[in-house]
Amino acid sequence: MTGNGFFPLQDKYVSLYRRYRPLQFGEVVGQDAAVSVLRHALEGGKTVHAYLFSGPRGCGKTSLARILAKALNCTDIRPGAEPCGECPSCAAITSSGSLDVIEIDGASNRGIDEIRELKAHVSLAPFSSRKKIYIVDEVHMLTEPAFNALLKTLEEPPAHAVFILATTEPQKVPVTIRSRCQHIPFRRIPGREIARRLAEVCSREGIPSEENALWELARQADGAMRDALSLLEQAVPIGAGSVTENTVQALIGGGSRAEMEDFVCTYRSNPEGAVGKLMDSLHKGASMERILESLFVIFRDLWILGNWGEKTLESLELSKEEKDFLLEESRHWPIENLRFCLENQAKMLGRLRYGIRTDVLAGLLLQGFPTSIPLQGKDSVNIHGKQYPPSLKPEVQRQAAVPSLDSRPAAATFTGHQPEQRKTEAGAREPVDQERIRSFWARLLGSEDPEDRLTVAALSSTSVFSGGDGIILRFEEKDRFGFELVRLEKNLRRFTSLKERELGPLPVLLCCGDECVRAESAAVPHTGPVPGGTNVPPWEKRKSALDKGGNGRKEQAPGEEVTQPEGGAAHSPLEEMMGWFGGEILLVREEGDGSPTGDFEDGGVTD
Repeated sequence: MTGNGFFPLQDKYVSLYRRYRPLQFGEVVGQDAAVSVLRHALEGGKTVHAYLFSGPRGCGKTSLARILAKALNCTDIRPGAEPCGECPSCAAITSSGSLDVIEIDGASNRGIDEIRELKAHVSLAPFSSRKKIYIVDEVHMLTEPAFNALLKTLEEPPAHAVFILATTEPQKVPVTIRSRCQHIPFRRIPGREIARRLAEVCSREGIPSEENALWELARQADGAMRDALSLLEQAVPIGAGSVTENTVQALIGGGSRAEMEDFVCTYRSNPEGAVGKLMDSLHKGASMERILESLFVIFRDLWILGNWGEKTLESLELSKEEKDFLLEESRHWPIENLRFCLENQAKMLGRLRYGIRTDVLAGLLLQGFPTSIPLQGKDSVNIHGKQYPPSLKPEVQRQAAVPSLDSRPAAATFTGHQPEQRKTEAGAREPVDQERIRSFWARLLGSEDPEDRLTVAALSSTSVFSGGDGIILRFEEKDRFGFELVRLEKNLRRFTSLKERELGPLPVLLCCGDECVRAESAAVPHTGPVPGGTNVPPWEKRKSALDKGGNGRKEQAPGEEVTQPEGGAAHSPLEEMMGWFGGEILLVREEGDGSPTGDFEDGGVTD
């Protein structure tokens, strides 16, 4: 402090995003298409009088407009249409002191009076440059009268005037304005480009940094370089001069990629501990929107890796450590479970706009994860206190999709196709071939046989577990109706007969909640078509049952001709309808001849 009690003046600090704003075309990051268009126009002398730059915030629209203004007025242009940056015109534009480059904020100068003033000065010649450049930022904020006043000037401007209009919402700019401009769209800057630029800035500034921390900053910036540099500037003092994962997590308040990766890994191995990790993220201030978005991206990456292999990682914007995590974690997540998680989180993202409480959303998120089934030793799996075959792996069965029935190679080995399961010397069943199970399940769910409709409807929402010596069909509690439906004697006999025809005496267990029952193999031999085979009309199947028991069926009168359809079986619309729904005719009432054959007469019950 000086003797007069005042602190000495210090040099003015300039923010990182201003200090590292691109000054030449070669320094612009992530906008190669826009730069290429302007370079070729400058080199060929084919620049136009009005440009419309549109794109998301912080992607370089105003910076590129200034570089274009430099190139139009530079007295010592370099190869590639690069402005020299040293001539008086370039220096004045860099310092924002040029009288011939006028920047206008469309949000605060949006009325017709401001545009009239602009029109009054646009015809005046430049002070010291070849061109007079008008850069209008957020041009979509102008009023309709202001656009109308600007229209004629844009259509026939003076030869020395060039207009560069910038906007984040080009659809709000009237089509009459857009048609008089050369529209150059800007894109979100890729995350890898932002991370590379942040690493370069840290190197120049002498700031120690971690790769994962820079990648997280790039993700949070969402394609905006300006936002990324601002976040970097905030992270440095939090980390006492360095940028680490912990400082970035403290900055953004939880919900980072690394934090959600830890949550996913913990949920798979220790679901009880995952609840605490989720709540910790929320207590740090992370919004459910950020958590859901981070989880969705992680499960999306795992799903892509599981479907198309390791080569797809090159097209994902990930650090080396994040790629290693995906390669390790993908071995533990079945494809159908990943798809289920993606569907659940997509639904929850749509619920955010309803303003549901955070703790409710957290509960819905946890409820939407597939149930984890820990292995109990090497010989069995425990489900609700019961021991089942080893290496059972849950696969969510959605609609008519064929479930994946893969098991862990270390726990069970599946043999090739076998006509039936045989006993080993020790008396245990040989493991069934999973491809046979997969093929049988696909044909069953795709069956068009009317007699299979109820069975298919009951089984369509099950989760399938396959192991070394059996299958478990698991119903969610909400699907208990299907569980009870498939247990009906008729449906169970049908399913068991089809299963034995295809897979032999393979044990099948039906589970719903805490209740598990064994599908008995006491079904009659199935002599009809296999699922997906030739359909038998429902009236053909009902004819023999009706003929055997009668059930009040009208007898044929002597000499009466029986009419038959082209298929050759006598039937009626009632029989056809009952066949489609699996019903049986228990009573036939005949009216019209005065001689009742049923149990009802004149509205009363007869003896």
